[in-house]
Amino acid sequence: MNSLRVQLIAQIFMPLAILATLVLWLTFQTAENLLEHRLEKEIELVARALREPVQQALRDGDRARIEQALAAVFDIDRIYGATVFDAEGRRLTVAGEIRPGWQEQIEAVEVAALGEELGRYAELAGEPVYSYFVPLTSTAGQIAGLLQVVRQESEIAQRLGVVRQRGWWLWGGVLILMFVILLLGHRLAIVRPIEHLLVSMGKIERGEQGHRARVEGPRELAALGRGLNNMLDAIEQMQGELDQQRRERLLMSERMRQQESLAALGRFSSGVAHELGAPLSVIDGDARRLLQYDQLDDDGQRRLKRMRQQVDRTRQLIRQLMEFVRSDQREKQAVSVNRLFQRVLASATPQAEARGIRCQIQEVNSDLTVSGFDVRLEHALINLVRNAIQAASSTVMLQVEHGEGELRLIVEDDGPGVPDDKRDSIFEPFQSSREDGEGTGLGLAIVRTVADEHGAEIEVGRSETLQGGRFALVFGAQK
Repeated sequence: MNSLRVQLIAQIFMPLAILATLVLWLTFQTAENLLEHRLEKEIELVARALREPVQQALRDGDRARIEQALAAVFDIDRIYGATVFDAEGRRLTVAGEIRPGWQEQIEAVEVAALGEELGRYAELAGEPVYSYFVPLTSTAGQIAGLLQVVRQESEIAQRLGVVRQRGWWLWGGVLILMFVILLLGHRLAIVRPIEHLLVSMGKIERGEQGHRARVEGPRELAALGRGLNNMLDAIEQMQGELDQQRRERLLMSERMRQQESLAALGRFSSGVAHELGAPLSVIDGDARRLLQYDQLDDDGQRRLKRMRQQVDRTRQLIRQLMEFVRSDQREKQAVSVNRLFQRVLASATPQAEARGIRCQIQEVNSDLTVSGFDVRLEHALINLVRNAIQAASSTVMLQVEHGEGELRLIVEDDGPGVPDDKRDSIFEPFQSSREDGEGTGLGLAIVRTVADEHGAEIEVGRSETLQGGRFALVFGAQK
């Protein structure tokens, strides 16, 4: 599997390890050369230190002193052997485990003839060694002999091998430690934050739309987490906007359907009003004239009065139908709430006095206005007040509440109120809640139509003051 861990090992760790190994190998080579040079330098220093006592003993012809000087060298424990030759290359004294043969003696003659110090690798008695030659001179400055100090090459190689072996073992441990650190760092810095992101994505996939990823880890992964959260916020916001647009489209479609229905009902109502207006006027006029006859008995008068009442009810139904489908096409104006309440109260007073109901207006600021169509608002409030008068026991109150960007025109009564299960249906056309059968079922439907025209809402509840019904038209921000 081509995982990120494999990529890190193949593309980062392995090249770095190879490069570091190459650098280490070059370092070992340099160190070995330095060590080898140092070991050779030690033989050179030993030979030079031994030269003076051996040279003096050779001048004096004291062979015992030469042997004694050579024997002292082996206290250093780094010398394999030492030999003193005369000027003709004959071996005078040997110390250590070496025994130069005739080839070494010839070589000594050649080196002595040069009269210079010389160090080189060679074989001595079949053993690879490093030899350093120092010429011995007489008091006259002539070559009197040659001092050869020998060190085994294997001893140098052994020490170099030990250093090399320890170095490679140490480097192997360092590589293992680096590999462990790489895996651990990869786990803590990359794998764990990615796992958290995957967990967050899984939760979102399962439907937890409100979940957000933890912003953690290195800067790049933290930026990835923030980007995921920002994307989810944008999706949530877009989804909210789409839902809002969908609701608005549905509402618009519903309003268009209602407008089409109202238009059809308006055309029908206009036709009905035109066709029924004249006959109803004739019937009402004839009934009124018949009531003036003295010969008419009580039963006839009762029947004629009931006829006129039904004619009035039919006219009221037609008038309310016309109000229901009416739409004011003028521009909205600032309507004084106080004057609006006064006109509504004046229109409803005859009905209230006939039923013995007290209608009153709570104090209203004279500067308070609502944006709308004054005639339509008056019709809506009159219908609310008339319904309240029909339901009230003794009191109907008009009041206004404003604040927090809203304005409420409220009608309250002390009647039984509207049952909870009927609060949605009472605004449908021809849905009357009156038990006497006198209601047309269009009063609250007209209120709903006017509220829609003004972009207002209707609240239906129970009055805390009068303990009866409570209707409120709720408008948006007003002065």
